[in-house]
Amino acid sequence: MLMVMQPIPENFNSLNAFRLRVWLFGLVTVLASPATGLAWPPRRPFQNRPSNRVVQAVDSALGETQTQANQSVAESPQGQTPPRSEQQSSGTEPPDETLAGIRAALQNVSSPDLGALGQAFDTRVMKPDAAPAEIPTVELIELGDLDGDGVSEVVMKVPGIGERQSDVQSPASPSSWLGLYLLSWDGAHWKVSSLAASGQHSEFRIVRLGKGVAQGIAVVNVIGEDRLPYPAVFQVREHEAGVLWDSQVGDNRFNPLQHGRIEFLDDPKLDQTVMIETGHADPGLLEFEPGGRRGFKARCVYHWDGQAYVPVQTDYSPGPDNTLYRFIAALHLHDFRSAYALIDPGRFLKTDAPNLEQFRQLIETHWQEFLDDRVFQAREAKAGSPDALAFELPEKHYVYRPTLSNDGKFLLTGLERKVEMPGTDQTGDSP
Repeated sequence: MLMVMQPIPENFNSLNAFRLRVWLFGLVTVLASPATGLAWPPRRPFQNRPSNRVVQAVDSALGETQTQANQSVAESPQGQTPPRSEQQSSGTEPPDETLAGIRAALQNVSSPDLGALGQAFDTRVMKPDAAPAEIPTVELIELGDLDGDGVSEVVMKVPGIGERQSDVQSPASPSSWLGLYLLSWDGAHWKVSSLAASGQHSEFRIVRLGKGVAQGIAVVNVIGEDRLPYPAVFQVREHEAGVLWDSQVGDNRFNPLQHGRIEFLDDPKLDQTVMIETGHADPGLLEFEPGGRRGFKARCVYHWDGQAYVPVQTDYSPGPDNTLYRFIAALHLHDFRSAYALIDPGRFLKTDAPNLEQFRQLIETHWQEFLDDRVFQAREAKAGSPDALAFELPEKHYVYRPTLSNDGKFLLTGLERKVEMPGTDQTGDSP
């Protein structure tokens, strides 16, 4: 999706790179006021660079904007970015000065020609599969004709000024974009509208929403240290990006997974683009330490139902923690049959003639906490240690040490419970 720029001259040093980025992306925030008017920088980026005074003013203005954004995030619970609905209603989100600068630059483009559009931003419109640029620049990506007027829509990416070159080149350090925008020709001028909040790492893709329905633009914003993905779907309406569905707003069935990844695949049978999310599962009843080795993966498939992406299938990666979670969840629902299917009956019940009724009586008599509203916590320990699969019920000081089969089915063969009080001797409590 990223574009290829022309080679940079060998004598293009780091200072020039910094000034170029400032000049390209920050100048609009200073020169967009009515007092000065705005003229987009000349089309030769290595000439007529702004003076040091202008560079300082730009850096100061963008610094204040970033500070406001950081304060907004810091004031939210646990430092997380608030949902988009709260951002829109709070009135504290900093103004999108980049959007104002883009609008001003587009005033001088009176042709639907994509070449002329690219020249207005000292670049060219690229295809979605073009290679990424070596140095962060304004990127224009052709989407195709989404509204049927004969002129292709274009996505515009504007990167942040403060990126280091090493960060840009590292796959593990995605670009922090100042904004993601849609450009659309309305018959007389190019119109611009926002597709993503500034400062977020965003990805986009054209999606099919069904037979006879106009194509949409799916945008995925990755937020927070847990890298939670939040998708949204836009459609071009009156040459602007209109929201069809937003996973951060309203009542929807999307479940963001930690360190999640979202991909979109065309399904010819459904005549639509399905959404697939993969990431660390969030079991709820069995909590895992963030960043720890415990846990399991989830894969959720979503279909477009005409108004939103809704889950139709969820698969979990097999393993010990997955068995423990399913066992706890089944007993939480008093679904003894499903829980029974997760054990090796003879070994777990210590009998040659096990049956479901014996299992139910054992749970109701000795493991009542699994039938209540309890949240258990998985311990973090080195592989191979006695606590490698242990989990706890902190309010009762219960520690559980399960054993599972090693035949690839991960069936529970035993479960030991002990009361472990801090600073006291451990006492056995297993039935």
